[in-house]
Amino acid sequence: MNEKERIEQTCVYALETALKKGADQARVSAVRDVSDSLSVRNDSLEKIQFAVESSLMIQLFTKGRYGSCSTNRTDPAEIDKLIEQTLASVRLLAPDPCRMLVPASLRYNGPPSRMAHDQEIDTNTKKSLLFDCTAAVYGKEPSLISVTADYVDYRRHILITDSSGLNCSSEETWYSLSAECAVKGGGDTRPSDWEYSAGFFPDAVGIGSGNSSDCARRALKRALAKRNPCKVNSGKYPAIVENRVASTLLGPVIQAISGSSLHQEDSFLLGMLGQIVASQLLTLIDDPLSKGEPGYRLFDPEGMATARRTVIEKGRLNTYFLNTYYANKLEMKPTISSPSLLTLPGGKGNAVSLAGSLKNGIFVTGFNGGNCNPATGDFSYGIEGFLVENGQITKPVNEMVMTGNMLDLWQKLLATGDDALKTTAWQIPSLLFDKLEFAGL
Repeated sequence: MNEKERIEQTCVYALETALKKGADQARVSAVRDVSDSLSVRNDSLEKIQFAVESSLMIQLFTKGRYGSCSTNRTDPAEIDKLIEQTLASVRLLAPDPCRMLVPASLRYNGPPSRMAHDQEIDTNTKKSLLFDCTAAVYGKEPSLISVTADYVDYRRHILITDSSGLNCSSEETWYSLSAECAVKGGGDTRPSDWEYSAGFFPDAVGIGSGNSSDCARRALKRALAKRNPCKVNSGKYPAIVENRVASTLLGPVIQAISGSSLHQEDSFLLGMLGQIVASQLLTLIDDPLSKGEPGYRLFDPEGMATARRTVIEKGRLNTYFLNTYYANKLEMKPTISSPSLLTLPGGKGNAVSLAGSLKNGIFVTGFNGGNCNPATGDFSYGIEGFLVENGQITKPVNEMVMTGNMLDLWQKLLATGDDALKTTAWQIPSLLFDKLEFAGL
């Protein structure tokens, strides 16, 4: 019996046991991750780690009440005892009519989802990949202090089944390679920066293609560019936010339209469904069915089928992210528990071309701490980046703070690029905003 068959057998046993012991309905979810990670610093191997993680979640519905339990054990006797104890506790709870299984009309009924590489990559190949990556820069740049390369891969099996007939599963592999370089700056400063590549298949990180060395070279170039930053006066400046960090500004928006925030009335977008919340240049699409892209998935953690959705269309908020529980709480229709693959189409160019349209401004390449108030949308983020002078990206800047309000920020969106990175599930391009408040000198 292989691991996939063992997972299926365990889920079936847990589901049948829950019903036999008195649950009216039940849902069982199993996840198994097998991962490998290696790290090289300069010319030395620092870490090799192999891990196997398994979890079994059992959700129980009985007499209008709901509870859940989880374990990483698969012994039938232990599962029996866990379910008995959990059911005894659930019967003491107050009824919760908002808890339910996914209705048949919304659940995923298709074939198993698979986005996986068939062959295992041997450890020597992974080590060679990392040493090739660091060797591309180590000992070749006098200002380099250190270069670190990290490799991670995993194989994940997911199975969700319930007493109403849901049975969906997925298998995926993921490969990632990152490099970080630290260099000597002015005085005691040690600027650093990173690069990252990833995908479902090993060629995404250079295995078989020999492109791993580009990762360290790009990281070194970015770190060198950050040396000797200047100070900038406080004021309002047009701002370009680089594609690598633009999702930081989108995060509070997604949080504000999630079921938990809406139910707790801790959302600056509460009650704004169907209203204009951003510039007409903002169209945001959740496209989980785009096969081969990060974020591709056919069902969510409840087993609800995914679908392509226009979350924001020309500035108008079209949808909230609601699982069955929060949809019932808010007396709305379920959509999906969370976004999968977010894209922002319609733009043109990259950060450099966006800078070309400015006389002066700030090019934000990183956020260093800060926060956003989820109820009001007020934010304050430390930033690093570069000055834009006469359409050119010039001197590095740091020790600045960008402040404002999310609703105001997204109304100030002036242009978007088409340079979204394809290595993440939130594929947001470089963004140009009208004058934002920066605190500097």
